[in-house]
Amino acid sequence: MNRFSKKYKTFEDWLKSKPRTSKYARRIIDLHERFPHLTLGKIRELRQHDYDVSIVPWTELSPKDKRERVLALRVLNSIRKGNSLTHTLDETGASRDIVMRHLGRHLIKDAGRWKARTVDKIQIEMTINTKAEGRVSIITTNSQDRSLIGQYFALVQKALNNNDPTVLDKFKNRTIVDAEGKVHKLETDLSRLYEIEEAMEEPEFFEIYKY
Repeated sequence: MNRFSKKYKTFEDWLKSKPRTSKYARRIIDLHERFPHLTLGKIRELRQHDYDVSIVPWTELSPKDKRERVLALRVLNSIRKGNSLTHTLDETGASRDIVMRHLGRHLIKDAGRWKARTVDKIQIEMTINTKAEGRVSIITTNSQDRSLIGQYFALVQKALNNNDPTVLDKFKNRTIVDAEGKVHKLETDLSRLYEIEEAMEEPEFFEIYKY
């Protein structure tokens, strides 16, 4: 195990050596909780974009970061459902460091347990069915829209399977505003949805997230 710093063998030694109440000390404590393997020197070198990638727009992410963000958001959703971070990491196989980097300030430590903030404004590319363009990909900007799209597609499948257009009544006139400010009206016409579904090459592998 590496020393925490030249002066202190462990983080606990550093923490107990004197009162740690300054803004600087609180930052060190918070980042150590997120990245416990880093030394004091490495923590000091961290800049916001190193430990909070959630603030980076989707279009500025590398392909690798995009894949990692998709996985991190799955972890975030699981935690919001009440699962622990440890359990979710085991279930998804996600790296703790990657999840911490991509969720940043949206994960908070409360009473010794990592919890998710109720809402977020993390951008991600998703697929939707629109009245104007059919099936398109857009960049969503918040957790409310992601949740709405997830609910929408679940009910689209129910409507198609049961040939019941009333299932989608709650989505009539519902819109999504993408990262560019463009407004998209969700498609609820059952005949048009059948056309969209039939045009898919491999509908069994359909995924609303693009990465």
